[in-house]
Amino acid sequence: MNNIDVSVVIVNYNTLQMTNDCITSLTKFTSNNLIEIIVIDNASTDGSNAFFSKDKRIKYIYSEENLGFGRANNVGIELSSGKYIFMLNSDTILLDDIIAKLFNFAEANQNNLGAVGTCLINNEKKDALSFGLFLTPRRIYRRLLENIGFYKNTFEAEIYSRIETKGYAEVDFISGADLFVPKSIFDIINGFDSDFFMYYEETDLQKRMDVAGLKRYSINQRDIIHLEGGSFGGDLPFKRKMLMTKGMKLYINKHFSSLSKIHIMLLCLLMLFKDLIKLDYSKQQKTTIIKEFLK
Repeated sequence: MNNIDVSVVIVNYNTLQMTNDCITSLTKFTSNNLIEIIVIDNASTDGSNAFFSKDKRIKYIYSEENLGFGRANNVGIELSSGKYIFMLNSDTILLDDIIAKLFNFAEANQNNLGAVGTCLINNEKKDALSFGLFLTPRRIYRRLLENIGFYKNTFEAEIYSRIETKGYAEVDFISGADLFVPKSIFDIINGFDSDFFMYYEETDLQKRMDVAGLKRYSINQRDIIHLEGGSFGGDLPFKRKMLMTKGMKLYINKHFSSLSKIHIMLLCLLMLFKDLIKLDYSKQQKTTIIKEFLK
C-alpha cells in the first residue's frame, strides 16, 4: 500500500456546492503528492449527505450533530493516515498545486515545525486574513490607539514584506482556513480543544505549539481563494460575533490567570464596546453579546 503524503480534512456544514468546488480544485491541481480527502459533515441539511456519500474521491463521515470546527477536524484527523494534515475550509478554491508547495516547505523546514499556511486571497485576488497575533494587552492597546488615530498598525504590512523578501515569515498563528501540520505534532499537542465550538480554536492550538517551541510559518504563495463565511447565511455578522465572543472568552480563561486575566478582560470588554458601537445590531443583540462575554 502506498504511503499517504497529505490527508486533507474538510469540514462541511450546509456548503454542498462550495465543498464540491473545493474538492474539484484539489483533485484538479494536486499531482505531485499522494493525498486522501476526508470530509466531515456537521449534520448538514442541504442534501450534502446524499451527494457526498456517493463521492468516490473522498472519505465521507456524516455527524448527526454539529460538532463545530475543531471537534469535527479532530474526528477527521483521527481517521487520517497522512504524514501531514492539511485542514482546508470548505469555502476555499485552489488555483495551483498548493499541496506540493506546502509539503516541500515542510519537508525542508522540519526542525521544530508546528504549522504552515499560505497568503490567502479573496475573490478579487486581494490579500485576505491569513495570519494573526496572539491575544495580548499590547495588541489591544494598539488596536485602541489605531481606532482613535494615534497609532498606525503596520503588523500585516511588515509580515507581508518579510514574506516577499524571504519567501516566508514566522507568525503567531495561521488562519484555520488552510492549516498544514505534521500529523505527529498534531498528536503530540492533543489536537483541537473540544471546548471551542468555532473561533479561537486554531489560535489556541498554535498557542500550545508556541509554548512547546514549535514554529508557525506563512509562505509566499497566493494560490487559495477564501470565500469567507460561506456557511453562515443571512445572519452572518451577529452569528459570527457571538461565536467570536464565546471563543475569545474561553481563550482568555484558558491562557490567562490572576491579575493578567483581569487586565485582558477589561481591555477586551472595552474593545468589544467599541466594536459594537460600529455594528448595525439591535439593542437586544448587543446586550446578548455583552452578557455572553461577562457570564
